[in-house]
Amino acid sequence: MQILRHAHEVSAYLAADHSSAAQSLIHTRMDELVGDDDTAMEEVVFFVILDAQDDRTGLELALGTPLMTPDGFPLWEVIEAHGTCYELVFVLSSSGYGALVIAPEQSTHPEILALCREHAFHAAERSEP
Repeated sequence: MQILRHAHEVSAYLAADHSSAAQSLIHTRMDELVGDDDTAMEEVVFFVILDAQDDRTGLELALGTPLMTPDGFPLWEVIEAHGTCYELVFVLSSSGYGALVIAPEQSTHPEILALCREHAFHAAERSEP
């Protein structure tokens, strides 16, 4: 698991990983969330990139929150499928601060992949107005 809490960590990750869907997604979200010079990434979001050994318990520890309530209701905002990876979005405070979790299809723990496959929204499913 890679946790990117600061802009310099994101920059290093993007510089080191030139071809992954995770890199492309992080780059897009950084542009969307921290597009202006007045907003610091640390005020808005942190990124978690999962790998094969990161199970549900590990992800919950990294986020500081469970993935679901004891009654089975999800605590994420959305899980979106992006072809070769899933994006899980968590809003962690009333200010809107949150975590963006990336679960690559080829290198994520089966437990997390099953959760993503069951609950994922597919961008192609969006209805046109």
